Amino acid sequence: MCELSECPECTKKCGELRELPGKRSAEIKKDLFEYESGGTYWRATFGSQETIPVFERQEGVREWDADGNEYIDTYGPFAASCLGHVPDVVIEEVYKQAKTLMHVADMPNIPRVEFVKELASIAPEGMDPVVHTELGGSAAVELALQISNYHTPDPQNGIISYYGAYHGRMSAGLSCTPCAYYREKVPTIKNDITRIPFPYCYRCFFGREYPSCEMYCLKALKEMFKTPECGLYAPETKTNLVSSLIVEPAQFHGGGVYPPKEYFKGVREICDEFGIVMIADEIAIGMGRTGKWWCMDNYEVVPDMIITSKALSAGIWPMSAVVGRRKIMEAWKNRPDKHMGTWHGSALGCKAATTTIREIKKRNLLDRVRELGSYFKDSLLQLKKSHKLIGCVEGIGLGLGVEFVKSPISKEPAKEETEFIVRRALEYGVLINLSSYYGNRVTFMPPYIITEKDIDLVIDVLDRCIAEAEEKYGIHERIC
Repeated sequence: MCELSECPECTKKCGELRELPGKRSAEIKKDLFEYESGGTYWRATFGSQETIPVFERQEGVREWDADGNEYIDTYGPFAASCLGHVPDVVIEEVYKQAKTLMHVADMPNIPRVEFVKELASIAPEGMDPVVHTELGGSAAVELALQISNYHTPDPQNGIISYYGAYHGRMSAGLSCTPCAYYREKVPTIKNDITRIPFPYCYRCFFGREYPSCEMYCLKALKEMFKTPECGLYAPETKTNLVSSLIVEPAQFHGGGVYPPKEYFKGVREICDEFGIVMIADEIAIGMGRTGKWWCMDNYEVVPDMIITSKALSAGIWPMSAVVGRRKIMEAWKNRPDKHMGTWHGSALGCKAATTTIREIKKRNLLDRVRELGSYFKDSLLQLKKSHKLIGCVEGIGLGLGVEFVKSPISKEPAKEETEFIVRRALEYGVLINLSSYYGNRVTFMPPYIITEKDIDLVIDVLDRCIAEAEEKYGIHERIC
């Protein structure tokens, strides 16, 4: 019987084709099918629940399955592993903390003090920040919306959110997430939500073209405040029903969609005019992923609140927080215990987050993200020149999105082709996340320590997979 780690017939490196799942992965997975609920992410991704391997080990930007096959990770997972997988410096600090003080159930502790101060230090200039901790992104969305409602007077209780948004799977956040698939059978949906089109310029909801559109989507939003019939504002009585506007600066559940730079300045003006709390959900795209601490920094706009999680603690500990303007965040300072939680202010989570922020600063990773992001995006744009399937490439830093279409003229979504590309890339040892409005986009959110050599390998595999998809689905015309 061979040792998997030493057997070239059984194990494959990144870029080498392998059969999935391997024998050991298939055997281990039997217990998952037997004992775990069916409503899990892994059953819906990378092709099918039958083919997906069982992952056993991680290091840097690599993962290995139970059969010893190597994979390069481009989604990190879900943008959390910013320092790479199994980052020693964070693990060591959390381990040391666990030997001293581990769990105090929402009580003062030294790591908590260090964390709120450290997070406040990277808040946008001029925010006058205050921090509130939480556990996971979904819970932080609930927290931000709750604080916002405390801040605004009645009847300002409504929320504006966007088509294509993803704000987690809890009550208010799920209410702000329009996806009908996620919302079905959920009994606690909040009703006073107004959903509007996101500036998805490649597929404009209004049928316009940027920049000749002159930001028509922004004009449409402004128009909604001019008549009570839109349900937001009554000009005659000056009655405002909107408490919050919650938006992702870039929609990564929607496939890495970025608005034009001027869009958020217009949104900021609307929020200021009508006393609406502007909430930036930066759970996926914040914490340095665009080469700045916050994606909204690229738009030169300061929101009233920022929601952060995922990369906040480098994927080591479930941790989230809301950082926002003092005058808003302290709206409930005379209401102690309104948002208590067993794991809030966790000494371990706070230590992981503080260490992560300090490590990003110490290693100048924001500069690295900008440089590698440009290299990665340029490589994808070069790939676009060779493949008719690629409709658009967009993004900033190491937060990139690619859309596949059957024709660059019709822009018909290439859903089956995209699914094939993601499945085939897995067989070549590259993990790529599929996420979009129409099932035809992939997103790249790798750890900040990825190298140009890693990116070259990803591009090489992607090139092969796209070519195979074009052959399989009869898209033979190549762009010269």
